[in-house]
Amino acid sequence: MTAAALADGELLVLLRLMRTTFAAGLGRAPAVAAEAARVLADLPDGRGPVPLAAALLPNHHPSLEQLPEAARRAGPAWAKALPPVAGRLPWRFGYAPRADLPELQNRMAWAEIVGPAAPIRSDRVGFGLTLIGRDTHYPSHRHPAVELYAVVSGTAAWTLDGVTTQRPPGDVVLHPANAVHAMRTTDEPLLALYSWTGDIVSPTAYT
Repeated sequence: MTAAALADGELLVLLRLMRTTFAAGLGRAPAVAAEAARVLADLPDGRGPVPLAAALLPNHHPSLEQLPEAARRAGPAWAKALPPVAGRLPWRFGYAPRADLPELQNRMAWAEIVGPAAPIRSDRVGFGLTLIGRDTHYPSHRHPAVELYAVVSGTAAWTLDGVTTQRPPGDVVLHPANAVHAMRTTDEPLLALYSWTGDIVSPTAYT
């Protein structure tokens, strides 16, 4: 497929920062380090031209109202790199509405930058950003993909197989394939990097 465009300077700066942040996983427990290495090996390094399968377009997802705060809390590098390109990333919420959580679709979203249907195409890895607004419960769910998160900003309660842990910025969280997990924020939004490997096509489902 012929690329519609090349990643511009703003996207390349963000991509390099995402890689650097995600690489923190290389120094963690063996399973986390192995997954981080697997993902990084399949990502563009952002130092040369990066083809886009589709041009980035304006995106106005409601959750982006909290992105400036999340980027500011993440530190100067994120506060500089993320806002200029955030409004052109493919933010979306992929679940059907829930009567018990009617505002969830407006309070969280993810932007997959590398993946099967992402601007940077890959059939081997999904890689992007997750944004969850303050005072939001992302309920229990599971998926066949192996998932690795790197927390960029916002301390939240992360639950994996029934065990809940407070995860601060800088933490790295591994969700094995089909593991049941959830997140709950309180008074600050959560910004995190995520990756998927393995079965990266089958969708996530609530449990």
